[in-house]
Amino acid sequence: MSAFIGPIHYWLYGKIRLVTDREEFIYNKAAEVCGSTAEELREQVMQSFGVPLPDVDLGELIDHDNIHGWLQRQIKIAESREAAFVNELLSTCGDIAQAMLAEAFAAHGKQTGEQAKSQPKYNLTTAPGIYKALNDYYLNGMPCDQGDMVVNSTPDSLVWESAVCLQEPNWKRAGINPKTMAVLYQNWLKGFVEGANHEFSFCQISNCLAGDNTSRYEIKRQ
Repeated sequence: MSAFIGPIHYWLYGKIRLVTDREEFIYNKAAEVCGSTAEELREQVMQSFGVPLPDVDLGELIDHDNIHGWLQRQIKIAESREAAFVNELLSTCGDIAQAMLAEAFAAHGKQTGEQAKSQPKYNLTTAPGIYKALNDYYLNGMPCDQGDMVVNSTPDSLVWESAVCLQEPNWKRAGINPKTMAVLYQNWLKGFVEGANHEFSFCQISNCLAGDNTSRYEIKRQ
């Protein structure tokens, strides 16, 4: 049955698992500053949004009769659970959680970028090369969603934009202000680019969640 599962499904599964890995990373950081409260909040969130997928081969988990639907559902669950956990931490632990979360998202992004740097298949000496690696790690909807469009690309700079935030419905489902999660995701993206190549930086030029027509981002050489 696993013959029906293609490379693109494993590619997407890896990105879903990265969200779960980041949630675990955040939990460990939260436990350092919020103590046992972090565990209580995490258990509460998992009761509402389900437990993380076990770390096993995709073929052992996926619904072989509905591969697309299963993957889409796992994106919804993973992003909603992460956002709900963030929301509970902010509501319960206050300012100390806010500072911790900003640092945790950035640190996990940097760690992931450094992981990409260790992969020979990536050319991280150019902005397009970093963007290509980023797309292999950053979960941004299903491949068929086509949320992003590159509008300018040179070795030193790549600009892309999107008219929608594909994570927003899941963030709203979790009860958190999407702008809060968007800022944390920006921290992750900045960390990733820094980890991949410290000669480059990430910035957000415009934000559709803030009323702009599109969200526009850039990876550029410093």
